[in-house]
Amino acid sequence: MADYYTLVTCLPWLPEQMEKCTQLPLSRIALNRRLTLLNAEDQQSLAIAEALYHPSVTKVQPDRERVQQWQKQIAELPSLVLQDLVTQRLEVQTLLAALRYRKRPNTSAEHFYGYGRLTEWIKSHWKEPLFGLETQIEPLEQWGELFNHEHTGDLQHQMDRYFWQQLLAVERSHHFTIETVVSFVLRWGIAERRLKSDADAALVDFQTLSDTLLHSSGIQQQLNSLFEDMNR
Repeated sequence: MADYYTLVTCLPWLPEQMEKCTQLPLSRIALNRRLTLLNAEDQQSLAIAEALYHPSVTKVQPDRERVQQWQKQIAELPSLVLQDLVTQRLEVQTLLAALRYRKRPNTSAEHFYGYGRLTEWIKSHWKEPLFGLETQIEPLEQWGELFNHEHTGDLQHQMDRYFWQQLLAVERSHHFTIETVVSFVLRWGIAERRLKSDADAALVDFQTLSDTLLHSSGIQQQLNSLFEDMNR
């Protein structure tokens, strides 16, 4: 507890409202120096959470390998709170990937695959405009409208705001814990990406990240079986 207390008290302030974060309060180098107060296990947990929450678009793996790796890494996170934060992030990406996939010609629900608890629901409600998920994800109707009008930059902005508030809520409800630290660093990552990238770069990143979930690897039947096992 003492280590968490020391670390959290020396982390800088990030605004409650994402739009008010107009510059990073410290560099990544300075942030990393503070994060050395974490023990090796916590540093590993943070690295896993960051890699999954803010994935690199340059690391595209075969879908089966990626899904199995995500599942294993999430299980290694030290709390259900952190597992749920990362899972929700990946599930929203799966939802957006499904919307994009459905717009392509000659596609069907049976050939779609993604990550997490929403995948089978999406396939079962394929014909519904937003897969019948409006009551499960509060801002989904607004996201759907932006998606349909191809306002990708605005959509990414709204998604970032949604995740920012989720992470802030965890910070407020967990004091001087690993959850506090990880949530802060993930918010810092959102701010860093937004401040570094212009609208065109954000569009490319968004589309590429979604496409990684649509990558055809020729192992459809094995993936379907994998998801069935995961959902039992």
